[in-house]
Amino acid sequence: MADGMENVVRLSPKPEPKLRVVERGEGPLRDWNDEALMLEHGKGSEEAYTVLVLRHQRGVLNYTYRMVQNRHIAEELTQEVFLALVKNGARYQPTAKFTTYLYTIASNIVSKEWARRKRRPKFFSLSSWWNQEDDESFNPLDHVGDEKANVLAAFQRGEISEAVNEALRHLPEHQRETFVLRRFQDLSYEEISEVLDVPVGTIKSRIVRAERALRPYLEKYREYV
Repeated sequence: MADGMENVVRLSPKPEPKLRVVERGEGPLRDWNDEALMLEHGKGSEEAYTVLVLRHQRGVLNYTYRMVQNRHIAEELTQEVFLALVKNGARYQPTAKFTTYLYTIASNIVSKEWARRKRRPKFFSLSSWWNQEDDESFNPLDHVGDEKANVLAAFQRGEISEAVNEALRHLPEHQRETFVLRRFQDLSYEEISEVLDVPVGTIKSRIVRAERALRPYLEKYREYV
């Protein structure tokens, strides 16, 4: 070995993120998976974009509302999320699940809203919305599993939703966001880790602490929420 070379440490370059293998969908666009639709949207397909919006709009609105607790602001933030899809369509690369990509955008937009307020958001009762005729079609609890949704339908939506709403306001923002992404948006620990850019262990710890903090407020409804 040449003089002075025996102590040289060769650093391996940081690996590039692997692209997910996405095959072009077949048949109607409504049957394509999200990643294929986003790639097609990036090529200029308005129909693919429309399918994505119809597929995910309610889930994103549910998420933004639970984070800011204001219907009109949640709707505006949801529009910003899907506008970001339009702007970034041509640059999209499927390095992660589309839902991870989507909720990363949503999380960043919600964080900007919090920064703009420079204070914790005020919370409003969900039941006050549902007493209005034009709000009957919107229910933030719609994005839970079918079995739970059927059970929840047997109760007065206002009572349970107000209880959940009241409980969530007691959580720090980082715990609330983690809890909502896991329990209401059905993201995995790994997906939430990518969205929030924190370790999986931290995600699990936040959820445990959030559940512990929420337990006294939701004891009456623990079988249903």
